[in-house]
Amino acid sequence: MNRRSILFSLCLLPTITSIFAAEPKVVYVKARVDSEVSGYEGVNALDGNPNTMWHTQFRNGNPKHPHEIVVDLGKSYEITGFAYLPRPDGGNGTIKDYEFYVSEDDKEFGPPVAKGAIGRSLSVTTVRLRANKTGRYAKLVALSEIAGRPWTSIAGLQVLSDGVEFRTQGSRGAVVRGSSPSRPALKRQGPDDGTVAGALEFARQTLAYVQETAPLPQFSEELKTLERKAEQTADDAERQTLYAEIKNLRRRIILSHPALDFQRLLINKRPPPAFSHQSDQYLGRYSGLGDGLVILDDWKTDPKPTGVLSGQLPPGSMLHPDLSFDARKILFSYCDHGEPRADLRRFFVYEVNVDGSGLRQITGTAIDPLEGFEGRQTVMIEDWDPSYLPDGGIAFISTRNQAGVRCHHGGRYCPTYTLYRCEHDGSDIRPMVYGEANEWDPSVMHDGRIIWTRWDYINRHDTIYQSLWTIRPDGTGTAHFYGNYSRNPCSIAEARSIPGSHKVVATATAHHSYTAGSMIVIDPLVGQDGDAPLERVTPEIPFPETEGWGQNATATPWPLNEDLFLVAYSQETHARQGGRNSPNAYAIYLVDTLGGRELIYRDAEQSCFAPMPIVSRPMPPTLPSTLAAKEEEETGVFYVRDVYQSTEEYPQGSIKSLRVLRMYPQTTIRVPDRSATLFETPKQVLGTVPVEEDGSVAFRAPAKQPLMFQLLDENGMAVMGMRSFVYLHPGETATCVGCHEQRNSSPTRVPLPSDVSIHELAPSAGPRYDGGLSFARTVQPVLDRHCIGCHGLEKTEGGINLLGTMDAGPLKLGNIRASAAYHSLTRKPGLVSIAHRNKETAFSVPKDYYSHAGRLARLLLDGDEHHKPLGGPNGVDRDGFQRIVDWLDVNAEFYGDYSWNKQEWVGSEPDGEKALRAFVAATFGPELAEEPYAALVNVCVPTESRILKAPLAVESSGWSQIDSAWASTQDTGYKRMLDLVEASIGTLESRDICGTCNRTPCECRGCWVRQARADHQEKAALQVTDAGPSP
Repeated sequence: MNRRSILFSLCLLPTITSIFAAEPKVVYVKARVDSEVSGYEGVNALDGNPNTMWHTQFRNGNPKHPHEIVVDLGKSYEITGFAYLPRPDGGNGTIKDYEFYVSEDDKEFGPPVAKGAIGRSLSVTTVRLRANKTGRYAKLVALSEIAGRPWTSIAGLQVLSDGVEFRTQGSRGAVVRGSSPSRPALKRQGPDDGTVAGALEFARQTLAYVQETAPLPQFSEELKTLERKAEQTADDAERQTLYAEIKNLRRRIILSHPALDFQRLLINKRPPPAFSHQSDQYLGRYSGLGDGLVILDDWKTDPKPTGVLSGQLPPGSMLHPDLSFDARKILFSYCDHGEPRADLRRFFVYEVNVDGSGLRQITGTAIDPLEGFEGRQTVMIEDWDPSYLPDGGIAFISTRNQAGVRCHHGGRYCPTYTLYRCEHDGSDIRPMVYGEANEWDPSVMHDGRIIWTRWDYINRHDTIYQSLWTIRPDGTGTAHFYGNYSRNPCSIAEARSIPGSHKVVATATAHHSYTAGSMIVIDPLVGQDGDAPLERVTPEIPFPETEGWGQNATATPWPLNEDLFLVAYSQETHARQGGRNSPNAYAIYLVDTLGGRELIYRDAEQSCFAPMPIVSRPMPPTLPSTLAAKEEEETGVFYVRDVYQSTEEYPQGSIKSLRVLRMYPQTTIRVPDRSATLFETPKQVLGTVPVEEDGSVAFRAPAKQPLMFQLLDENGMAVMGMRSFVYLHPGETATCVGCHEQRNSSPTRVPLPSDVSIHELAPSAGPRYDGGLSFARTVQPVLDRHCIGCHGLEKTEGGINLLGTMDAGPLKLGNIRASAAYHSLTRKPGLVSIAHRNKETAFSVPKDYYSHAGRLARLLLDGDEHHKPLGGPNGVDRDGFQRIVDWLDVNAEFYGDYSWNKQEWVGSEPDGEKALRAFVAATFGPELAEEPYAALVNVCVPTESRILKAPLAVESSGWSQIDSAWASTQDTGYKRMLDLVEASIGTLESRDICGTCNRTPCECRGCWVRQARADHQEKAALQVTDAGPSP
């Protein structure tokens, strides 16, 4: 029997249609709701796709409960109940209390036919009516939400009627990218082997599979003998013995496969992480004592474990070994538990020969400078996940990027870590990527590229986008591989190329747990997102978090071919954040796509991970670097062939320029809020470049920084923007077809034409300063010039106060300390459109947020009965308009940095302010001198102060708002006023050192790191001295 002829597909996800025993008739219906948002329309609740949803308004106001959805069935049906599926992450809008109605009249529904409460669940909740009710209209009313918030969301709703499935057509712009209603295919093929008959059929299928490689006459005869016994044996005890014999035969058959023809198996013994979260799991402080590297001889029959290191290192923990391609050496990371303080334990990279000789430390040595990116010393440096590279170097994950996880807000020590590389001797440590969030699990693919997991949550959901990317070993050529627009699985990790295949195996895992879950195979030729490219190898295990928490879990898969995998397998419920699995939860198994789960080795006291056959593998090609002799350059080049080649449509010729933004990673563990939205990433507007008529654009951009692009219209307003990031290495030229192009249908890289014009970035409007866009520095001067006369000084029309006066609120999560102007603009419904944390759409669509989505930019552009249009008399000028648009298009942040020593918090120096006011009174009269200090002085950019700009001539970049104005900045009066302005500004109590706050007590939770670094370097130097000179 051909094993591929018996593939079948089961729906394991909690889809609405799974409640029907037989294939129902689909009837298309209409739906209306009381509140909805673009991309989350009401019709999505009944479109049959659990990856789309209805969500009530969350951008411009939050209408309160009750919320309702009314379904017009087209004619009367006998209704038996309804089924409700919450959004995949079980988050915002999940219904708690409800009422359900059925009626022949869509205006008069009468009393509810069902009411109650829905518990916390990621699966379908089915409500059956006590008595069926006939009607044309069904209405579900959400009375409350599980967390008491004002929203309602539905990923799937089905009005139940026997033999019928009611479905809408869905919305064209529904927020789902690359997904389809079909579910991932299952790789499992075998029958239920819990009976003698099932076990025999399972053995037959296994034999047929293995015999695809070579005949196995001995096993064939054994199987026939057992089949005859099955026909002749009726006694229960004898059948139990027979059942065990069949299972043993099946095991021997599968273990005879040529892909398993090796003698020794490397594994790693350690307990699961002590903290169950993807971000914390591999920190030394959460590691547990384990035996580490162990070789299993006779692994198929009677495994005999032998330690590789045999006491050469103090007791500690080891992580994620990698075997060299010639199978002679092992890279691993090791954490020394001789350090008594758990918070000072850390992993570094080591290497040892397979026979235990030649142990050496590669990172964290006396010659390792332990340098943080851009000189920061804000988190403790640790290195893990080493991987051999074909060019002789080593890729690994490191905290040397020196940043903190944004969405943790310092509640616990939680650094970010990214992909690095070094030479084989540990020299030339340098970043391969320049991201701002965590990364995991690098491994080398057959073609020489590296595949790894990258977390991507800039103005998008912070839980569900941990996807696979590839990169060349020199750090160039970064490309998306799979999952950046897929909400399920939540996270995809531990990817490895499958021998003899273009596919990869990976672990579908969770965000709020350590890396373990369900094993999947990904076919990149099928697509880069959605269900179609996925095959489930362990369908008995749901995708953690997005589908629930299964009773089993796998981790660290090692592929032998497309059907055979060595893996760590646990039969315990996978521990989510706050929980822990047993120290010995994981054992080594052989998993096959027929459904086999064969135990290979279990340790009674500790878990076993990372099985690797000790056998040589083909060396992938060494990809030549394009960066030789260019490392000193500070820039690279981007070339986009056609910005109109996009997954979204915008008219040809409508895009006039491209804006380049720089992202700023969170520099310390704990930081103050930056924006009206939580966990914002500060963005700097580096500048713009023109887009040619044919849609092409080429420009030079700074290297070694995370960058984002926005496409701008004729008014300099963002039509479309990235919510992911790109970067350049010095001297790199990165090219692509278009913006958000379909990568499974077009190449990601195109040649740079020889005649293309490479543009320099035209600087943004407003003053130059370090860091991201600052409201006080860029926007407030525009408001001081044009707006505070009606909104702040003597009156506040519309309840809007646009003075720069800072509030003195507490610095706590969700309470940004900002100016009156910022609060007024961002809190006025509909005026400013902000992509708020975890309420963002799943991907960018034209004009979804920012300057086009709110009323403020249009008001400044066109004017109204109270405001003059752009460029008109008393209207905002082009520079001022662009400053405000730039601010809106970076998601309306207030601060452009993460510092605890902000210039915005500085008040006035009393004597200096008194002297300033005296000079203002003498020069321009007492009325101006008595205005609020914030209306006179900009403490962040003194030269942008109103008291300096208003009297200065327009020809000298002033405003000419006061008679007898200064002609230039060389005027004696101007110089005297500037001196007094600067003298009136108070001083900061502390200033950042190496990225830390340098305050007492420490606010950033990173000031201790500098001392920890110094202590480690001193200890490493002493170890070298004690060891004596090198031989």
